[in-house]
Amino acid sequence: MKLLRISNIFWTLVLVVLLYLSITYAFISADAPYYLSIARDIFNGLIPYKDIFNIYTPAMMYLNSMIFRIFDDPGYHYFLVFQYVLILLSSGFLYLICRKLDLDKLKSAFLGLFLFIAVLSSDGTYINLEVYILLWVLLSFWFLINKQFFWTGIFLALSFFSKQYGILNFLPFFLLVGVYHGLKKRYLINFIVGAALPLLAFLVYFLLIENVSFMNLIGQLSGSGYGQSGVSSTKSIFSLIAGFKVFLLLIFPLFFLRINPFKNKIDGILIIGILVNLIPVLIKNFPHYFILTYPYIFLLMAKNYKNFDKKFLLVSNLMLVIISVLLFLRIFRYKDVYAEQLRVAEKYKNEYPVSSEVFLSGKIRYLYILNNYHNPVLKEVGYDYDFSPDEDFKKQYPVLKLE
Repeated sequence: MKLLRISNIFWTLVLVVLLYLSITYAFISADAPYYLSIARDIFNGLIPYKDIFNIYTPAMMYLNSMIFRIFDDPGYHYFLVFQYVLILLSSGFLYLICRKLDLDKLKSAFLGLFLFIAVLSSDGTYINLEVYILLWVLLSFWFLINKQFFWTGIFLALSFFSKQYGILNFLPFFLLVGVYHGLKKRYLINFIVGAALPLLAFLVYFLLIENVSFMNLIGQLSGSGYGQSGVSSTKSIFSLIAGFKVFLLLIFPLFFLRINPFKNKIDGILIIGILVNLIPVLIKNFPHYFILTYPYIFLLMAKNYKNFDKKFLLVSNLMLVIISVLLFLRIFRYKDVYAEQLRVAEKYKNEYPVSSEVFLSGKIRYLYILNNYHNPVLKEVGYDYDFSPDEDFKKQYPVLKLE
């Protein structure tokens, strides 16, 4: 217990330092202009799928649009801090789940700290959608173990409406409802009704109120073409290691918990949850894609608390050391990027004043945020990652691209 108490104090201090440094040296990541620009457009009264071509489900964008309502001209760091609050909430709900599963306070706090640092080291310092899915899945599990199946379904649906990959969670959760509490008709009906309501609200709003064509909606959400290059291209060993590293470091301590999925059905289902949430990695092996598996990894740790011994604690602390060092190295490696982004933003203000209409192509997309530039082809192209303007496009619209 003394070792665990010291460990928790140490990792709390490390986490505070990591948060401070990651905010101080934060830069606008590749995906952030997509999500935050749509959040701004929503704040300005535009409708996704109708006025904005959008390949993602919209929950994250609507949540972030509220920051524009609360703060006048919020900077990038406001959105990053908001994401950190969500990660904190995820760690907090993991703590509550651990306590509900009879894990003591120190062990519960340790797993919460472990989760927070692991998420940060898995692109959690960049704006992404997987952080939202993590929170909704842990909330769903919290309601499931408390036999509130309607709310389990609601929050599981929100994981889908944060990113389409969230639908993968329905298989393990359907099994969890049955194994935890029995396949009682009332439980399943409540679960299904809860899961269906957000979908119904989504369809009513966009199809009936905003008059978005059903085929147009499906066409956008299918993400046609997205990920094609990730599947077809040859991945290098370095890119695979870069993507998998934190995930593998988290899996290693599980071997010290003596988990037997053939004897314990819940453990078996949680392992299924890990496996099905690895499917997106077949498309692209970005580190943040692995966050989808983290609820199940940490629930496995919490469920097997009886084997939470000194050996497991030592191994977990060693993994945390490696994970934290990797994050420190990445923060310092890119510490000058934001200053360069600000320099470029200032440079182009002379050519395109703040709030100008200009299409940004490639790595300069962060100017949608820094210079509040507006996309002139929202309805036709949106913030498509892969769209490459041709000469005809350039004649019709102003285009800015860093060579």
